[in-house]
Amino acid sequence: MFGTSGIRGLYGSEITPDLALKIANAFSYHNIVIGRDTRNTGPVLEKAAFAGTMAAGKDAISLGIVPTPVLAYATLKYKCNGIMVTASHNPSEYNGLKLISAGKEISKSEEKKVLSNYEKGVTLAPWDKNGKLIPDVGIIESYIEFIFPQIDSISISKKKPKVVIDCNGAGTVITPTLLKKLGCEVTTLNTQDVGFQRPSEPSEKNLSALKSKVKEVGADLGLAHDGDGDRVALIDENGEFVNMDVQLSLMILHELEKTKGKVVSTVESSLIIKDAVEQGGGDLIITPVGSTYVGEALEKEKAVFGGEPAGEFVYAEGVHVPDGVLGAAKFVEIFAQKGKISELAAKFKPYPMVREKYPTNDRKSAMKKILDSIDIFGKVSNIDGIRIDADDYWLLIRPSGTEPIIRLTLEAKTKEKLEEVHLQAKKLIEDSV
Repeated sequence: MFGTSGIRGLYGSEITPDLALKIANAFSYHNIVIGRDTRNTGPVLEKAAFAGTMAAGKDAISLGIVPTPVLAYATLKYKCNGIMVTASHNPSEYNGLKLISAGKEISKSEEKKVLSNYEKGVTLAPWDKNGKLIPDVGIIESYIEFIFPQIDSISISKKKPKVVIDCNGAGTVITPTLLKKLGCEVTTLNTQDVGFQRPSEPSEKNLSALKSKVKEVGADLGLAHDGDGDRVALIDENGEFVNMDVQLSLMILHELEKTKGKVVSTVESSLIIKDAVEQGGGDLIITPVGSTYVGEALEKEKAVFGGEPAGEFVYAEGVHVPDGVLGAAKFVEIFAQKGKISELAAKFKPYPMVREKYPTNDRKSAMKKILDSIDIFGKVSNIDGIRIDADDYWLLIRPSGTEPIIRLTLEAKTKEKLEEVHLQAKKLIEDSV
């Protein structure tokens, strides 16, 4: 039921109000804060989660529309569990439930506890012991106060950057306010509080309006969130999308300049991410793909920063889930301290890379066929899917934890080697799905 980041699926068939009620009930061994993104199906799932929580005799604290990092902070503030109703970057027809406790997504062992409670059936408190529904007041302001000291507001207020922010989801309730408070001149896009105005994932193909607006208003940078605001993507002053691996590398170096230490990333880490960690004097810790693993490793290893090349950044001093809100402010800070984003990004030269998705109706069966048939040279690791490392390339084939697809990531030191291995990997996966 649980994937790499909570429970996700198509609304109506895989994700239903009944499921939301039962999962909330199973997670109600503490009071629960409940928030949602702006998906059309969010309110009904939110209310079902309220019912499941109160039926168990626990209080449900309603946050309304908030980004996931704000909800994570609320679990610390109120010392309770949390449920975020979201499918993050997935398309609008999806929805889901992220379960959070103590400022980070619950561990795999706690997922088993929730599933065990779920399988036992709904717990009903006595008629006079039902929990209460408590509207929250002020969580956005509290979160801004929490992260504000982590940002160089003095440099930003002196520079007064012009920023375009494409919220397109829960980020609309906080990021423009935060950036204005920091002293930015802010232009907003897609700030409606119902539905998405573009696809949720802040990938280059989905950000044409943002790229145009940056050039139109002469902005210093553009920023974009996904539906629940745990991701942020970066556009330079020329309206050009900054490569996701370069974005992560910029952030790694920025954080290591402040504090030397360990950096956490996943088996999808590219060669330039490893280069950035070494350049910054840090040590790289590798985990399976998924923010749950990154957050856990950040705490266990006492790392200074963690991230994935999808615009997901986890900060040691913040909550330990990906935080696109703090990430947005940090990119503004990078500009204010160091100058033009295009010039900073140009210092990184990404190696040739392919990232592809292959639809499949049976991820488990497809991966078994791939494992049985694969014949590509290199050192093999099975930490998450199958990764092969050679002297001049690496590849990763893994089942998505959130969508019915097999993902291929391939990076090589030359275009010729990339094309050669890509042909082999592509045929292998297409024959298996």
